[in-house]
Amino acid sequence: MNVFNRIIMVILMLCLIVFSIVTIVNIFFVNLFKWSTVADSITSYVNNLNPYILAAVLSFVLVIALIILISEFYRRKIKLANISTDPSGKTMVTLKTSAQQIRESLNNIQGVMDPQVKVVPRQNGIIIDIFSKLITGISVVDKTKEIRETASNFASRNLGFKVLQTNYTATGFITKKVKDVNVIKEEVPKEVKQEEPSENRIEH
Repeated sequence: MNVFNRIIMVILMLCLIVFSIVTIVNIFFVNLFKWSTVADSITSYVNNLNPYILAAVLSFVLVIALIILISEFYRRKIKLANISTDPSGKTMVTLKTSAQQIRESLNNIQGVMDPQVKVVPRQNGIIIDIFSKLITGISVVDKTKEIRETASNFASRNLGFKVLQTNYTATGFITKKVKDVNVIKEEVPKEVKQEEPSENRIEH
């Protein structure tokens, strides 16, 4: 169930809970209204309502219900990328898995913070889009070149992709904070000198 369907279901459940509480309280405790009066009021309002407006509202409700029903039973197709093809068949890998693997290869590069990778499949290869933050003070040109080469080499050597293009976008710069490390000197325990017992001299 996707997020939209969950929101609709939560709203419907809240309405049902409120309706049930009001009904129970009205029957056993307060007796504020009679259901026959409520039904007559609703029927009178519907009869007095413009039929075109009523038809538009009901059509809108019907369309929303059909969209929710179809989206619930519709299975999203998993996006795949073709690695290699031979007479015996194809080797495929999901785009999510390949992007995650390329991202992990970028975590070892110093100066790169929170890299995000998107793999775009093409007919004869893939395009890699990389987004990350950089630490202030580094050479942007050299570092981005290192990032693109690392991602391209990993995708071609380890995953078997034919990389058509590798793009990089810096999403921000972060100042690296150097934490002061307080070196706590261990106190050297004082040596306790044992006093040798003095020999009692016997005077002759």
